[in-house]
Order: sequence, then structure tokens, then C-alpha cells
Amino acid sequence: MASKRFVDSNRDNAGDFIGVSAVTQSCEPCMKTNVSKTATVICKDCDEYLCDTCQNPHTVYKPGQHIIVNVQDNTSAPVIIDMKGMDKCHEHAREIEFFCQDHYKLCCVSCVLIHRKCDQLDEIAKVSRQTRPDLQALKQSLIKMQSEADAMIADCKQSETGFNESIAKISAEVDTMKDRIIQLFEEAKQKLISEAIQFKTAKVKRIGNKCDASLKVKEELNNVLSMCCVVLERGTPSQQYIYSEQMKEKRKTIESTIDEQRKITFSSTMTVSFPKQVTSLLEMGSNSIKLNYDGNKTVDTSSFSLSSPPRPVTLELLVSVDLHKTGDYERDPFLTGLDFLPDGRLVAVDNKNKTCTILNERLQRLGTPYKFKSKPHSVACVSHDTLCVKVGGAYKAVCLLSVSTDNTITLTREINTSSKFRSICCMSPSNMVVSTYDDPRPARMISVDGVESHFDHSLAFPMKTYKVDESTCTYVLSKNTLVLTDRYAHTVYMYDTMNGTSRAVTNENIQGPRGACVGPGDTVLVCSMDKNSIVHLSVDGNIIGTYPVDMQKPTSIGLSKNGTRLAISNSVNGNRKLHLYKISPAMH
Repeated sequence: MASKRFVDSNRDNAGDFIGVSAVTQSCEPCMKTNVSKTATVICKDCDEYLCDTCQNPHTVYKPGQHIIVNVQDNTSAPVIIDMKGMDKCHEHAREIEFFCQDHYKLCCVSCVLIHRKCDQLDEIAKVSRQTRPDLQALKQSLIKMQSEADAMIADCKQSETGFNESIAKISAEVDTMKDRIIQLFEEAKQKLISEAIQFKTAKVKRIGNKCDASLKVKEELNNVLSMCCVVLERGTPSQQYIYSEQMKEKRKTIESTIDEQRKITFSSTMTVSFPKQVTSLLEMGSNSIKLNYDGNKTVDTSSFSLSSPPRPVTLELLVSVDLHKTGDYERDPFLTGLDFLPDGRLVAVDNKNKTCTILNERLQRLGTPYKFKSKPHSVACVSHDTLCVKVGGAYKAVCLLSVSTDNTITLTREINTSSKFRSICCMSPSNMVVSTYDDPRPARMISVDGVESHFDHSLAFPMKTYKVDESTCTYVLSKNTLVLTDRYAHTVYMYDTMNGTSRAVTNENIQGPRGACVGPGDTVLVCSMDKNSIVHLSVDGNIIGTYPVDMQKPTSIGLSKNGTRLAISNSVNGNRKLHLYKISPAMH
């Protein structure tokens, strides 16, 4: 069997899509009867390929001269290609011989019966001699499409590899976050136990003092009681009278001592409380981590999304109040500190009138404001009913206040401080972070027991001493990030207290930064006084958004514990306001 193959330089690139065509010379009479036999000779007069069987009938029965040569000797003759069925009509399985231009369809002799009335029905044998199709261009376009198909296959394989790599990366990131959380809890536990032991040591010392005093009283009572029994049983009337008079003063002294010791009370119970971020995480359970992928763009500020960048928010003004002097206020209110109790009540400290006031969701006063001895600067809510208020001036102290459900505010303790503090915020349930003024250390820590401490010396604080109202602070607990504003340098400093790194954030929208608070999703919200706006920052120092507010020189800011309400006040004499906003994730 004789055969031939077309060899092309692009054949290796063609692959399975185009295939490799086998070229053979078949007997034409046999092909007309659907029999495939290899041609061995060719009639050069009739230009017809013949097998050994058909050669004799061809020369005997077909008129004309017939020059018969072997196929191998006919090197210049055209070849017959096995079209693999492409030259057969799909409807009738007969050889295609015509092309209908009207219907743009290849036809066999059976199809011609249907297309006989068409205007242009060409015989392929004739028209193919007149017009040669540009098969080279077709070949190049097929090769190009094949290359594109190869590229798509490579993309698919790369995408699959990318998914596998993403899953491995996600697993590693979750493990890293888990290890960090475990480490954080272990460190928090050790710190908590240390604080508990310190607290216990101080209390046990006081208990010991009370016990010693009580033992002395008991010893003295034993002595005088013994004497009393002897005088009562055997003493003369004169002795009894003298003893009675002598014991009057001693009895008063003993009673006074007992009364003093009775007033000293102790609670031997200590408890632990967890911040809302931790309890929220437990409430969410396995939904606390979100998978981000194309088409899943839901923003959930209450969840911890893996590698999810912070998103902008929208502010919707709910209530606006003009702050003017009223009957029980001596001056126009100047709110220098704002924070929310866990139940949603707003706490505001008024620097000018030296008060702390509880407000409802309509910014209406609840209960009677608490009056301080000195001007308060800021407020931080450290538990469901406890406030820490920094009072300033010559009176350096932090006041711990309790707030009842009926909005009664009571002073529970005063902590005298060694430095002048301007702003105060929560670091943990038992520790606060404060900004200072007239002190070379711009930020410090203080516990609810009054123990002051410094941040690690590796933190590169600005080499400057701030004056009052030049700097404030806040603290992002989950990111271990201290935020410090510098009003006249138009800068917000971010300090990673765990790793000792820092960055200074400047931007045309950060002009005269004052009050700051932790924003949704562990971000930071800063009052930009000179721009009459709030700047939204990530702890990495990226600007997430800028939100104009309808007030001049916004100064104080506070976010509710559930992250849905934002309170802002300003510092313009004669035009002071208090705004309450609904804060929610931006749709886009």
C-alpha cells in the first residue's frame, strides 16, 4: 500500500486540534461505489487513478486512448487525500459535488434536487479550477487559535495551581493568627495573674493590719474583762466606783478602735471580664473568619475577615444639638471627652462646667450631672458601669465613677497621678493609656489601682514635650497599636507596641488632628479640626476615607461599643455642637 504524509514545520504545534492528514492515491471507480482500494496505476489521458481490478475495464469499455502508468512513476500527478468524511454530505452520505451560493451550502447530487431552483448552483469541479481558496491564511488562523487554546489550557492549570497555593497560604495565615491569639491570651493571662497577685498582696497586708489591730483589742479586752470580774466579785464599793470611772474613757477608746476596724471591709473575690471583641468572636463561632473571593464582597464589620482590607464607612446624622448655657450651667458647654456605655448611653464630660453627664439616643440628659472639683479633660468607659475621667489643672488625678441603671453617678475612688494627663482610653479592663502634657513622655499607662508605667523604650516617641490640647491618644487593643495625634505637626503617629515599630502618617486631609478613637474593624477615626472632617485610617497608616461633618473644628469623638453610633463635638466658641451619627459600611 502506497502512502504519503504532508510534513510541515508547524505540524508539532498543530497537535490534536488540527491532526495529521495521511495522503493516499485511491482508486476512483471504487470510491464511487464506496469501496476504498489503493490505486496502483493512473490513466494520464483520463487523469483517473485505478486499481489493478479496474484497469482492464477502463481501457476496454471507456472510449479514447489510454496511457497507463504506475502511480510511483507519476511524480507530477496530483494526489488524492483521504478527507476523513469531510467530502461526504452529512444528510445523504454521498460525495459533495456542488455548492449552492444562495444557501451557502455544500451539496451532493441528492441535495441538488432540493436546490435545483436556486439561482446559483456551482459545480465544485469547475469552480475550483477558477478560484483557489486561501488555505495558507486559514492554516495560519488555525495555528493562531491553537496557540490561544494552549494558552487557555496553561491558564487553567496555573489557576488550579493558584487555588492550591491559596489554600496552603490561607491555612498558614489562619495558623499564624491562631498562634498569635494563643500567645496574646497567654500573655494576658500571665499579666492578669500578676495583677491579681499584686492586688491580693496589697489587700492581705491591709487584712493583716486589721487582724493585728483586732488581736490587740481582744488582748486588751481580756485584761480589762478579767479585772472587771475580780472587782465585781470581791472589790469594795469604793474600788468598784473607781474602776467604773476609770473604764469609761478606756471603753470609749476600745469602742472607737472597734468601730474603725469594722468600717474596714474586704472582698476576697476577684473576677475577670473580657472585652466585647473577644465575646463577639466567641458568639460568632466558626463564622468569625470569612473567606474572600471574587463575587463574595459582603462587608461585615462585626467579623474578623482573613486578609480583608478595612472598608470606608458612611455617616448619617441622627441628632444635632447646639450647646448653649442653660439654667444650671454657668458657661456654654465644652465637651472635651465622649464615650459610650455598653448599653448605648452616651457619656460626655464638660470641661467648662466641670461635669460628667449621661445622655440618651436623642442626646437628652439622663439623671443629674456629676460635678468635679477641677476641669475634666476626657472619659473612658472601662466596664458596664465604671468610668475613668481625667481631671486636669493643678489637680492631677483620675476619678473612677460608677453609673447606675437609673443614671446616678457616684465617685468610687480618686487616683492621684505623677504626670499631667490630657486624654484617656481603655487598653484593657484594668489598664488605661493616657496622653500627657508638660511631660517628655507623650504617652503612659495607668492601672485602675493607680499604678503608672511606661511604654517600652524602643518606641520612638517624638522628641518634644506637648502643651495641653496639642496631643491626644487612643489604643487599638487587637492590633497592639498606640495612636498619638500631633495637632501642630499635622501628624498621626502609629506605634506597634508589640514589635516596637512606628510610622508617622501625614496627609493633606490630616490638618490639626485632635480627638481620636478606635473605629469599626480595628481602624482609627481622627478629628481633622482644620478640615472640618473625620479621617479614617488603618493601623498601617493608610487613608481609608475622609468624612466631612457639619461643624467647625471637630475636637472630641467616641464610637459606641457595637460600632453603630458615632458622637462628635467641636470647640468653636459661641457655635459648639454635639452630633450623633449612624455609622455603617459603605456600599461601594
